[in-house]
Amino acid sequence: MASPQKFAIYRYDPDQQAKPFLQEYTIDLKTCGPMILDALIKVKDEVDPTLTFRRSCREGICGSCAMNINGKNGLACLLYIEPSAKPIEIQPLPHTYVVKDLVPDLTNFYNQYKSIEPWLKRKDVKAKGDAEYFQSREDRS
Repeated sequence: MASPQKFAIYRYDPDQQAKPFLQEYTIDLKTCGPMILDALIKVKDEVDPTLTFRRSCREGICGSCAMNINGKNGLACLLYIEPSAKPIEIQPLPHTYVVKDLVPDLTNFYNQYKSIEPWLKRKDVKAKGDAEYFQSREDRS
């Protein structure tokens, strides 16, 4: 391996009913993308297909790849791999129940999100049968 980097990744499978543990994987950084998410995808595709994690947009917008990396919460798609002699430790978000490996149970988060209703609300409602809210020039100024 030209440029090896070790990753210590949290593993937990509720079907096995075993205690969670950190499993080490070694990846060649010369054949991997620059982000933590790239390393996780490489592990899943080439080393251990049982590794489970969430990902979606790869642009830091959706937040689905949020995890704890070397003790700090962040998005795996935005955090660069910083080569080190020590393994890069990747764990699920703290204070959440774990569904499997790096996948947190977000049920409680979504219930709280729904309860605060963080979206815009109109004071007037549209007439029955209207499909759109039309804006006048005065509405936009």
